Amino acid sequence: MLNFWLYLLAFLAVVALWALTVPARRASSLPPGPPTLPVLGNLHQLPKTGAHFLFTKWASQYGGIFSLKIGPATAVVISSRKLVKDLLDRKAAIYSGRPKSYILDNLVTRGDHILFMRPGDKWRLLHKLIHQQFNETRCEREYITLQNAEAVQMLRDFCLDPGELMNHPKRFSNSIIMALGEVDPLKPRPV
Repeated sequence: MLNFWLYLLAFLAVVALWALTVPARRASSLPPGPPTLPVLGNLHQLPKTGAHFLFTKWASQYGGIFSLKIGPATAVVISSRKLVKDLLDRKAAIYSGRPKSYILDNLVTRGDHILFMRPGDKWRLLHKLIHQQFNETRCEREYITLQNAEAVQMLRDFCLDPGELMNHPKRFSNSIIMALGEVDPLKPRPV
């Protein structure tokens, strides 16, 4: 009977050691990252506020992409703007999928909102139209003057009517959004 308890105790010790070390290990296929602790992983290193400062420090140490263990889960942090753009542009077929949601797909949007659409002909058409309208070059060339004009108007509104402090940014953002839908937002429309 004593042997049984010794075997059981040894088995439990091996299971406990495995539970403390294996979940905290980073898989070899993942990008490098900061050292982990058993069970916690990197959870003890993450601050409650200002995590982006720590991520910037780790990005300079481990590169533009690194992995974190948060308990048994794994998070991959991409801090390089170029890497994000490459992943989203060149690997769009892999990363453009959305989790299926009956409520969003059928009840709320009825399949007509690009954020929740599955890739297909309609999605490709809308995607192409949005990219034509909001590509980087066009935004820098055409929309910056609109944003500057609206910013000047908002500052003027702050000076003339400081009591409406919370409404001026709302007018600013709404005006830009509504103007972007027009053909030429800076040219007055005939009434």
